[in-house]
Amino acid sequence: MAEGSAAFDPSALATRLPAAPATAPEPAPFEGGVPFATNTEEIVAGWAKRLPHTDVRQLAHAIDAGHAIAVEYVAASGNRTVRTLSRLELDPPHLEARCHLREDERVLTLSRVHGVMPT
Repeated sequence: MAEGSAAFDPSALATRLPAAPATAPEPAPFEGGVPFATNTEEIVAGWAKRLPHTDVRQLAHAIDAGHAIAVEYVAASGNRTVRTLSRLELDPPHLEARCHLREDERVLTLSRVHGVMPT
């Protein structure tokens, strides 16, 4: 601690904290998080409930910008795969895309997408 600074008192801080002004942005309709940046984000968040907000944002951006993206996908059989997808089209509750793993067009269920990574 720097010389001359007051001692840190967690109890005093805890007492003052509830009176502090709110500085967070307006919460999103789902999970009380950050506001959605686009309609695509809001749609993806509504169907891909397992994804954290950062993954929702990445996937929505890839859809809107026409970029390829990698996703962790759980098939109906329970098998997990990582798939690189391009030519993304949102058709809730599905995502239509070119799957590089299968070298074919695929329809993925958004609720089975468990992770998103940049390519």
